[in-house]
Amino acid sequence: MLKLSLSLLLTAICALFGLGVLLDQLADDTTAPPVAALERRVMQQLVSQLAAAPTQQLPSSVEQAAKDWQLPLQLRVRSELALPMELTGQLHTPEGLLLSDGQQLLLYRAIGHDDNYLLQLELTDTAAPQPSDLWLTLSLYGGFCLSMWLWAWPLMRRLWLLHQTARRFGQGELTARLSASRYSYIPQLEATFNQMAQRIEQLLSDNKLLSQSLSHDLRTPIACLRFGLEAAQDEMEPAQKNLYLQRMEADLSRMEAMISAVLQYASLDRQRWHSHLAEVDLVELLQQQLQQAEPLATERNIQLLASLPKRPLLISGHAHWLHCAVQNLLQNALRYARSEVHMALTTTSHTLRLTISDDGPGIAQADAERIFDPFVQLAERDAQHFGLGLAIVRKVVDWHEGQIKVVRFAPAGAVFELTLPSLSQPRRD
Repeated sequence: MLKLSLSLLLTAICALFGLGVLLDQLADDTTAPPVAALERRVMQQLVSQLAAAPTQQLPSSVEQAAKDWQLPLQLRVRSELALPMELTGQLHTPEGLLLSDGQQLLLYRAIGHDDNYLLQLELTDTAAPQPSDLWLTLSLYGGFCLSMWLWAWPLMRRLWLLHQTARRFGQGELTARLSASRYSYIPQLEATFNQMAQRIEQLLSDNKLLSQSLSHDLRTPIACLRFGLEAAQDEMEPAQKNLYLQRMEADLSRMEAMISAVLQYASLDRQRWHSHLAEVDLVELLQQQLQQAEPLATERNIQLLASLPKRPLLISGHAHWLHCAVQNLLQNALRYARSEVHMALTTTSHTLRLTISDDGPGIAQADAERIFDPFVQLAERDAQHFGLGLAIVRKVVDWHEGQIKVVRFAPAGAVFELTLPSLSQPRRD
């Protein structure tokens, strides 16, 4: 932070000094210093004295006046200067005619009424820097530096806070986040850091939960597999040995299904960044899911109802993972429904709202958020389900910047409401 601050301040100071030198040089080149009033009065007095002298004595009179007054005076002939008509009149004015030969200033006055002879005075820049000029210059530099410091202070403070937050996060405080500020110069950087921290925290949390749950859920089938193997080795009866082998095969199938489900959930984030967004017709997607779920509904004697718009409704998303999310919601509803599952899709100005309801036992309000966590099962565990379906749904919905929640609770049956931005609503990067 200190290096950035000093470099910014040094850059501003160097730019200011360079600009000041340049402006001073331009001012020196374009603006002539004023002639002192004393020198003008001396020229006026000398011209009056020389006007009474004869023409033949003018050179000696000018030379003597230069010695007496100790001034660089010279007598010039009017024809030696190529002056335009508008400047000739200034030779007879009290101020005289001020010219520059590129190196010094020359003041000319006509001697007498005839301007054939001119009195020339070489002017030297005797003006010394005034204390007020120095203080004005210092005030300019100081004010500019103060302005730059006031401009840079919010930036330095936000960068310092970002550094402190990143250090705390790196030391294991995974909940460390940078609070938003309306005066920040770097809101995009701060938001990106918070998003990165949130994803890292979620990944670490998911990995910890997956490892704990997997180790816990694998103990039972592994123990059953070991017991079945020992029993099969000791059993001499072929029929009983085959029964043990069948149970071992079922345990292996459960372990395989569990590992497959865990790997699918663990790969969701990686799949997200390797997938490309495309236009998806949500109405067509839901109709396909209804057709696929029809055999299961018929098998369980459950009526599958739907209220879908007749026109296409487009969203920007991942078609495969949207299929998975809707499929998990439908299968979950068919699993617990008693007689009916209903799907409805409605629209607002910027969102699409999908509701899937069933007339099953419902979900307690206290469990409305917990059911979206991995490996959470409210009912008794079975070999086909591992509590990852709704967790996958939540993650897919988060990808699409949507929301999912339970809007009806037990004992009236469960209603899941899924909200997604329509294609007309701009997505965040």
